[in-house]
Amino acid sequence: MTSRRAVPVRAFLAVAGAAALIGVADIGREAWIARKVAYLDGFDPAWNKCVRAEPASEAQQPRLYLVGDSLANEWPTGGFDPRYDPVHCGMSSETTAQLVQRFDRFDFLRPGDVVVLISGVYDGVGASFAQPERLPDFAQKAAERLLALARLARDNGGKVILSTIVPPFDPELLRRPFWRESIRDFSEKANAALRAGVSGDPGIDLLDVARALGGDDRRTPDIWARNGLKPNAAAFAALTAEINRRLSGTP
Repeated sequence: MTSRRAVPVRAFLAVAGAAALIGVADIGREAWIARKVAYLDGFDPAWNKCVRAEPASEAQQPRLYLVGDSLANEWPTGGFDPRYDPVHCGMSSETTAQLVQRFDRFDFLRPGDVVVLISGVYDGVGASFAQPERLPDFAQKAAERLLALARLARDNGGKVILSTIVPPFDPELLRRPFWRESIRDFSEKANAALRAGVSGDPGIDLLDVARALGGDDRRTPDIWARNGLKPNAAAFAALTAEINRRLSGTP
């Protein structure tokens, strides 16, 4: 038979255990936020250069290098123009500062090769947790890094398709504790800077995600969402079709 004293003790232990779990979760959340903000300034990624970014035989077909963060890494390649050999050069959760360190050269490009640049989503994640007054500067720097990479690839002979930053979707339930709506301010400001930078800059073709998917620079329609940050297979297919149109020269 359970004593009367055992019930309060169990209740106390349950409350204490729940409090401990909440404390651990808060510590984990703060550590996650700290890492995301730190990554805005880059890291040393010497070990993860694109493994196939090496000079290739002229007998091989031109390559299409998908350069960027998780979106580049997870982009399905089956639908690309068959004249090109797609090569994944993405890294999960990477910021533009990390990408610039990882791709400090494009001298492996050959005539006819294509570089598709897509990054900046994780800059937005980090910037949304930084001081609000710093967000415009983070957005401008992200755009400048992507434009610098695009020019470097172009100057090394590649055809460059630079994607705007994918505007966020609605966050899924598990992402909401780590979500700040100011990420939409980031994508809006960064994409405005990308458009301004590409305007009048020959040899860089801008892939406007908002226009291609029917959204705006603050929000992509959820019909295209896999989660709060990433497009689904249908969205990738629509963007692939737009890239193929550019490669074919169709107006």
